[in-house]
Amino acid sequence: MAFLIQVVTSFVSSLGFGIIVNAPRRVLIHCGITGMVGWIVNWYLLLIGYNTYISVFAGSVAVSICAIMFARKLRMPTTVFNLPGIFPLVPGISAYQAIQSFVSAEYIRGVELLMKTFTISMTMAFAIVMIEVFYRLVMRILNGELNKKTS
Repeated sequence: MAFLIQVVTSFVSSLGFGIIVNAPRRVLIHCGITGMVGWIVNWYLLLIGYNTYISVFAGSVAVSICAIMFARKLRMPTTVFNLPGIFPLVPGISAYQAIQSFVSAEYIRGVELLMKTFTISMTMAFAIVMIEVFYRLVMRILNGELNKKTS
């Protein structure tokens, strides 16, 4: 039951964030699906014992792959799907706890939590960029653009 609640919540939060960032109405369901897929991958890897960084990386890879697939299918930029799709993976609770630690004068704990938040965020960004670059490289190879000589 907890899994179902998390899946529905990740879908709704991605869909809602898609509304906030003015994604076109016709792609909102796809934004929700993208976020839901990323969360399911993240949740499953955490469940079987992987650490937060690996599970967030894999979830972000899943979001990026879904975003590319939906972008090609619906002829939209990948950002339309990446931004709402990554939303459920954002480390909001650790950012909140870091600020709370700073306010309560627990500076060392605050810095630790801030660094955790930063590294998770960078892991997410790296995964998205890595998949995007890999996809573009593969498409250039398939289209024969890498073998052409420039004059």
